[in-house]
Amino acid sequence: MNRFLEIRDLKKSYASGGGRLEILSGLSLEADAGEMIGITGVSGSGKSTLLHLVGGMDSPDAGSIMILGREITKSRAAELAAFRNKTIGFLFQFHHLLPEFSALENVMMPLLLRGITPHEAAAAAKELLNETGLSGRAEHRPGEMSGGEQQRTALARALSGRPSLLLADEPTGNLDPRTGETVAALIRSMHEKHGLTSIIVTHSEKLAACCTRVLRLENGLLV
Repeated sequence: MNRFLEIRDLKKSYASGGGRLEILSGLSLEADAGEMIGITGVSGSGKSTLLHLVGGMDSPDAGSIMILGREITKSRAAELAAFRNKTIGFLFQFHHLLPEFSALENVMMPLLLRGITPHEAAAAAKELLNETGLSGRAEHRPGEMSGGEQQRTALARALSGRPSLLLADEPTGNLDPRTGETVAALIRSMHEKHGLTSIIVTHSEKLAACCTRVLRLENGLLV
């Protein structure tokens, strides 16, 4: 297996009460292509911060993040945005679907923003909705779907650009236990089918059990 991700001595803090609150204190992580890594830890331990840094949505105070041989911490904003659009898919606890658009249109959106023709985007989106069991819900808007269906739509959208890295932040945290188990199994299935490398922040034992490796974030470090 090839080394896919290398994080070295990552540090991040935020201003707090006239001082600095240290969130990550020299965190390091290596991941091979194809791994599905679960990250657990108490609320406020920095799990979401770590995902935001790996996803290039925030910058560390120190340290480096290398993805597919590219050090994203040294990339210019435009270069990073282009790399992120082609390489990384994001899935959050709350689906963040656009309420005025159908499931199909939501999944098409990242492809249209990339400049892909509506015809090609629609074909790709339909395929992903079929893979996530939503072919019969393609024309429904988010408000007409259940929570599980909305999250499956969000997963399809996250994968619409054919990313190689999936970052998921509590993707089953807003679902009831049975629906959460279904979505967890689907994430694992899509991880394998699409040849992803995945980092998943979760409190769910069921979702953690789907991962190839589970780490805990404590005192700013992974253990």
